[in-house]
Amino acid sequence: MKKWTQRQAMKGLSVTPDLLNTELRAQQSSITTLDRAQIPASFVAADRLKDNALVQVWQDRQVGATGEQETYRDSNVQNSAWISTTLQVQPGGWSNVTTNPIVLQGFKGGNLFFEWSCNAYVNNIFAGGLNDGEPGSPNYMRLRIVVNGVTLCERRGAAYHQTTRLVIASDFPPGDLTVQLQWRLTSASEDAASVVDSGEHLPYGHLWNNRYFAIGRYR
Repeated sequence: MKKWTQRQAMKGLSVTPDLLNTELRAQQSSITTLDRAQIPASFVAADRLKDNALVQVWQDRQVGATGEQETYRDSNVQNSAWISTTLQVQPGGWSNVTTNPIVLQGFKGGNLFFEWSCNAYVNNIFAGGLNDGEPGSPNYMRLRIVVNGVTLCERRGAAYHQTTRLVIASDFPPGDLTVQLQWRLTSASEDAASVVDSGEHLPYGHLWNNRYFAIGRYR
């Protein structure tokens, strides 16, 4: 049975000075233990609830320590160049932007909206190599969003020097969600240059200004 009121008799037929607090605590405890079937009609209608009762937001304006890609960064480049991926360190295939994934903690289940934006540089000086046909096609920084190991959004991404934005929306069960932001460069031509005249490696691709914005919608 719900207990709405408490009174504690004291000696001399007086009551405790903490009576009001005790009664309010008992009332609050009771109302928060009601399930939805016991709550009055329209008690949880959208117009009576705050926004944070319906949605949850995660965001980061610098994905990675500085907003730059953290994986496969070659420091043997010219001082005027980015510490970026080069043909010497590029592993091929998909690579994570950050060493650690993004974890969306406390997802309550429902629809997830996720947006990733970034700037990308791709070296295209030698796009028209021996195995590239005519006219030479540019290299691309392919990008994709992977949630709980499943690819949900993928696009060809940037060529040259561009800003890119990826957006997804999908339904997920309750629980923390693990998000990986990944990139992949077009394979280099067989005669693509890999070093500059002074011997440093030639930058081939770089991501920076990485940021994300996510909204979990529960109704």
